[in-house]
Amino acid sequence: MYSSTIIKQNWNALVLIPCCKQKRVVAFQGQSQPLPNVQQLRNQLLQHIQNTPMLASRPENQRGILNPNAPLTQAIDLYTGNFYKVVGRHLRRIMTGQYPFIHILIVSAFYGIAKLDEGLKEYELRMEDTLHNCVRVYQFWQQNQLWRILQNYIYQNNISFVWSLLPNSYHIVFNTLCSQLKNTQIHCFHVQVVGAGIGTTYKRAEWLREILNSNPNHLIGNPFPPTQLTGIPGYTFNYIQCC
Repeated sequence: MYSSTIIKQNWNALVLIPCCKQKRVVAFQGQSQPLPNVQQLRNQLLQHIQNTPMLASRPENQRGILNPNAPLTQAIDLYTGNFYKVVGRHLRRIMTGQYPFIHILIVSAFYGIAKLDEGLKEYELRMEDTLHNCVRVYQFWQQNQLWRILQNYIYQNNISFVWSLLPNSYHIVFNTLCSQLKNTQIHCFHVQVVGAGIGTTYKRAEWLREILNSNPNHLIGNPFPPTQLTGIPGYTFNYIQCC
């Protein structure tokens, strides 16, 4: 476990949250630019999907990412699974600047990394899916170094603490980044929930909600978050240091 040290006032936290299968299309007229260099990777992945009949035939992809005229939905509205039901109100507060030192990025099988206010099209893709060239989606993101885009974001935004609320199949995309952050002042943790099983994603959402409700400064180690939270009785949270 990490032992908290003196916290600098200008430190920021980044929380990585997962996308989800459940989606809702709500036409969005605004415009938010994606992170630098991620769009070209999305375009490459789209070509692979077009050449993979099993993926190209999915109705969600035909209506969305494979349709040039498909509407955009703001990311915070697109995803409607349990994670977003639990913590959606808090995500909106973060998006509107209520917690200026907390950054949120969505890790998506198709979009790679997306901002909460970014306009996205409907899709259905999982990290475990296999492309026509026998490469799994998570391997595509590994091979194309999505981790570098995240690393640049961390450095440019003075991030000192990174909290991964991702399932393992998404978290492994950034294994190289974890090794790159060794011997730096950036602390990266993968939040684990003892005994949660298939409910782990839901409990991670509850963890984030409870942290934001009780003391958002936990996210910058001031103080380091406890392993047991009053609002989530019966569960223990372990913070596995990524680097």
